[in-house]
Amino acid sequence: MANGGIIGPINDPTRTDLTTSFTASGTYTSPGFGPGTGDILVVAGGGGGAGAPSGGGGGGGGVILYPSYTIPSSPISVTVGGGGTAGSPACGPAGVGTDTIFSGSTSLTAKGGGGGENAPGTSTASGGSGGGGVGEGSPQTGGTSNQTPSMPAPLQPFGFGNSGGTGVGPSRKGGGGGGAGAIGGNGGPTGGGAGGAGKSVTPLFGVAPQPFYIANGPNAGVSSPGIFAGGGGGGTCAGAGRGGPLGGAGGTGGGGNGNDWVCGTTKTGFSAITNTGGGGGAGSGPTAGGGGSGGSGIVVVKQSAAGPVQAPGVWSINDAYNYKKAGQWT
Repeated sequence: MANGGIIGPINDPTRTDLTTSFTASGTYTSPGFGPGTGDILVVAGGGGGAGAPSGGGGGGGGVILYPSYTIPSSPISVTVGGGGTAGSPACGPAGVGTDTIFSGSTSLTAKGGGGGENAPGTSTASGGSGGGGVGEGSPQTGGTSNQTPSMPAPLQPFGFGNSGGTGVGPSRKGGGGGGAGAIGGNGGPTGGGAGGAGKSVTPLFGVAPQPFYIANGPNAGVSSPGIFAGGGGGGTCAGAGRGGPLGGAGGTGGGGNGNDWVCGTTKTGFSAITNTGGGGGAGSGPTAGGGGSGGSGIVVVKQSAAGPVQAPGVWSINDAYNYKKAGQWT
């Protein structure tokens, strides 16, 4: 009776983080206890891989990480960007990924990844991370990143994006798309450049496994859940005097592999993994294989555990009274 009297076991009040992920557009509403703070991840759609004999891999979508974001009690619109379209065969241009937007107290916009270059100076190659350069003629640099890196204090989200790798001609080795964590690789002796690595978000959202982490597939960058927005691998067109025949590997974090080259065969680049923001891999072949499409984006919100006590069990009367009086009982 010292604690006011209960029936059943004594439970200690707990506060637990609430994590919500969006793989499609929707609305985020703060839990019933009203406004608070949280950690926010915003990933844009990745760019498509080029459809060219030696095209560039698609750039990964831009990534924003914003710790201790102020979350209002009013609903927040969430727009999840789609991946860029794959470049068609015969040097078809690759599409830019779509922006992902978290429209809260401070609007956060992650920029869609650039498409892989299908011809020198392709205007769509710049984006959250840049698409890889095409391997035609003189060396062609990849697209650049247009992701805003940070905002003035005290509002300090951090944006991540990198440039695509350089395509090497006349040996026809396309550059890899840039990733949110590293620049894309250059075309080289073994073939197309590797996609740049994506960005690890585990310092804010915890080590794998987490239900909102996306596992890579067999045709994308090395599987490492908790990493987003890897670049796509570059394409290649091997032959006499042109070096190695291998397509570039996709960047860790969902980037699609560029396809390899087999004599007399045209191959399509591999698509990025859905909801990773990865870039698509470039096609390959003696003529032109189509590219792979970019991966769609994602938004993850981890609302801070500093809010009111969650009360899913049987509590002592005194505890219930004290938390209710303090306005912290839900």
